[in-house]
Amino acid sequence: MPLRRTLLLPLTALLVLAGTAAPALAAPGCDDACRVEGARAYVAALADHDPSDVPFHPEATRVEAGLPTGFSGDQMRADLRYGPQYRVIRGISDESYTVRDDGVVVAEFTLDVGAGPLGLRTARVHETFRYDGGLIREIVADIRIGG
Repeated sequence: MPLRRTLLLPLTALLVLAGTAAPALAAPGCDDACRVEGARAYVAALADHDPSDVPFHPEATRVEAGLPTGFSGDQMRADLRYGPQYRVIRGISDESYTVRDDGVVVAEFTLDVGAGPLGLRTARVHETFRYDGGLIREIVADIRIGG
């Protein structure tokens, strides 16, 4: 019986320590450069359809032109990878990223979009990224279709 108790206590301590360390690893502190890199990863995923580097919060949301288009990190990751709304994006250019005083990243960029006989068009995009614990929690997008 004493041997069993001796083994049980260290195992319990390891489980408690492992449980407290996991959240710190999942959501590290994130400075301005880190937040900009997260926004860059999202913008890159629009065209390359590989969202594996996008640091989405599990409860992330996205709103475009006042309409909800993203309801969770998993859903937005799947949309970036497989969604037909992103398959028409052919390229990204003229990117700029700034960080406001409140930590929100503002991204401005041009998308080249086109599918089949529709030809290539451009769209100017303004998106804001709010973070929670180093993870993108909210994206708000405004898109203007150009020539």
